[in-house]
Amino acid sequence: MSLYVYECRACGHRVYPARLWCPACGHDGARAVAVEEGQLLAWTTLPSAGQGADTGVTLIGTARALPDGPVLVLRLQDSPTHIGQRLRLFERTTAGRALPWGAL
Repeated sequence: MSLYVYECRACGHRVYPARLWCPACGHDGARAVAVEEGQLLAWTTLPSAGQGADTGVTLIGTARALPDGPVLVLRLQDSPTHIGQRLRLFERTTAGRALPWGAL
């Protein structure tokens, strides 16, 4: 399962999520492009909303999809150890919405 970003048909600029117009050139046509790997730029932890034994942390990261971007804010499945780690990118449906995730 891959993560899909959107690539402008005119200039090749990639964005996520989809936009009505390309922020680089203004063209209104884009195609979905699968990306499978990213590089971790930063991460943080947030307290989870669970009760009792379900308490823990939620890992949120920023990663650049490789090789041509874009930069994504995503949930992390695993705890990273350092900036620059490679991530496997994928979508996971949460509360009815497909969201970007990364795993080491």
